[in-house]
Amino acid sequence: MKPLTGVKVVDFTQAHAGSLCTMLLADFGAEVIKIERPGVGDLARYWSPFKNESSGYYAYLNRGKKSIGINGGTEEGRKILLDLIKDADVVTENFKYGSMERMGLSYEKIKEVNPEIIYASLNGYGQTGPMKQTIGLDLQLQAGSGLMDRTGFADGAPTKAGPAMGDQLSGTYMATAIMLALIAKKKTGKGQKIDIAILDCLFSILEAAPITYCMTGSVPERVGNSYPSISPYDTFKAKDGYVAIGISTDGQWRKFCDALGMDDLKADERYMTNESRGDHYEDGLKQAIEKVTGTMSKFEIEEKLRNARLACGAVYTVSEAMETEQIKVRNMLAKVYDEGIGEEIRIPGTVIKMSDTPGGFTEGAPNLGKHTRQYLTQLGYSEEEIQALAEKKIIEMA
Repeated sequence: MKPLTGVKVVDFTQAHAGSLCTMLLADFGAEVIKIERPGVGDLARYWSPFKNESSGYYAYLNRGKKSIGINGGTEEGRKILLDLIKDADVVTENFKYGSMERMGLSYEKIKEVNPEIIYASLNGYGQTGPMKQTIGLDLQLQAGSGLMDRTGFADGAPTKAGPAMGDQLSGTYMATAIMLALIAKKKTGKGQKIDIAILDCLFSILEAAPITYCMTGSVPERVGNSYPSISPYDTFKAKDGYVAIGISTDGQWRKFCDALGMDDLKADERYMTNESRGDHYEDGLKQAIEKVTGTMSKFEIEEKLRNARLACGAVYTVSEAMETEQIKVRNMLAKVYDEGIGEEIRIPGTVIKMSDTPGGFTEGAPNLGKHTRQYLTQLGYSEEEIQALAEKKIIEMA
């Protein structure tokens, strides 16, 4: 049995961040009932890549969930939703601030029908503060958090992290918060409201920069791929790409020079200590190392340095990373049949590994409204009532 088996989640999230949260819950056994707008569905259904007119993006984020098509803006639709929530453990949403209130589905309203509910909200700036009604996507939130100012090279422009870092991080934080709230509820019998802001999540990973500013009044400039207190700690050109190397002690420096045949650098007094290597890194050491690494392939360098038990890794392309034995052994690419795409696809697997209650998935993402009839029947609606709701476009069935 998975650890969240028996937990019922009524899921109003869409797009990336919120859907990632409920994907994690579904992977570990939660019954995630995804609420989608009839005729439209989740925004991620319209995001590339596509195959057979179905989104691979949506397929990844919504595996193992149930889909109900309901127009929550109607009185009849809202009644269905509140009936569905009566015995739920969790409600999740990531709409713009105030959207759930306008639908009559605020935390206070839902507590009237389910006093023990855990109600989790996620958006760009959270439920409090002067920017709570501001619209912000991952790019703007990386900019506003300070993360872009810390990313890139000193002589270049501030740069966003390649993936949607804020969405990934905040979805993971909200899944964690929900599990903490479930533990608290088991102890106290009480639910609670969860408020996750993407801006907060991004700010939380700035590492030492805020602390340095608080203590010294300044923040170091961007350093690209290097690390100021360790040298060499950087990416270096190979003849077919780049390799990431980290040398953190003077003993490791000597082993590094031996592994790559750099006897002249090993004997050079300017490079014998970490401090002196840092002092001379940009005015000669990096270039000297690249004269050697540039004559070898990235995987040749990786092999030599790993054999010397030094920290080194070729900079893999996405396709190269996907084909590594490590990714395969860790089940980080899993196969699942997706009914929208109409075939078996490979998508990223479950990150959390547990010995006794492992997560995972055996079902792909649902077509819009696939489970509408099932849940309305469970709520006591007759087939005639269900058909009438469908004709009025209050619900959608696959």
